[in-house]
Amino acid sequence: MEQIARARQPAERFPVVTLKAVNQSDLVAISIVALSPMLIASPHPDDETLGCGGLIARCAALGCAVAVLAMTRGEASHPGDTDWQARLGGIREREQRNALKVLGLTDPDIIRLALPDGGLEHLEPEQSSQLRDCILRVMQSRSIRTVFVPAIDDCHADHRMTARLLANVVVDHPVGHFFSYQIWPPEERPPRVSANECKYTHDISDLVALKREAIYQHRSQLGVIDPAHAEGFRMPEVLLKAKLQDAESFALIRDIAAWNECHPRYS
Repeated sequence: MEQIARARQPAERFPVVTLKAVNQSDLVAISIVALSPMLIASPHPDDETLGCGGLIARCAALGCAVAVLAMTRGEASHPGDTDWQARLGGIREREQRNALKVLGLTDPDIIRLALPDGGLEHLEPEQSSQLRDCILRVMQSRSIRTVFVPAIDDCHADHRMTARLLANVVVDHPVGHFFSYQIWPPEERPPRVSANECKYTHDISDLVALKREAIYQHRSQLGVIDPAHAEGFRMPEVLLKAKLQDAESFALIRDIAAWNECHPRYS
């Protein structure tokens, strides 16, 4: 059942309600309300907040429907034995839910696939086929009109594979809009990727403080959470700074099939 995001604050507090085209006069602004219902694919708990936190908050304020497709539990961010991995996965799931609540989703619609963190590129063909069927059912059950995925050339393999899986579904079952957001940019972008992207921006200057609060719900990614597992990922300051700017950037994909055929360097 479709779950409508509920606003933390009245919609009039959020006057900017469009995604605006960047340096392309032939493109018009896109109403955020018109994008709903939307699905945001998140390879790991926190990616949706880092890449789309302001957008999620805006949707909550406007009463737009948002669902988050959680690909993994993020259990590989800190090394450890099986018991620790299971515990960490649970911690990160709770952090994700808390962050979405901070952004204004009173009852976050999170679809958890619990795929292996760091293992999306190693799925067998049969697994990938079953996964595509599962994603399609999710989209159909919520009448998804817009999909947001990580960049197809993101430096993290799980991010690239998430984009590829969703693109494969949407090529056969089109939606109104298909956007990407970038977390870990590559050193050089493949021409076929950038050629199929139309840049859009979303002014979140009124939402930066809220987005910061949501990001800081992901405590496991910001410092040591267990003395016995001190080694592991820690969100770098450069990433935090980049994601707490006054605008979020997205790319509207023109030709999804061509965009999905990424340069071999990133395959």
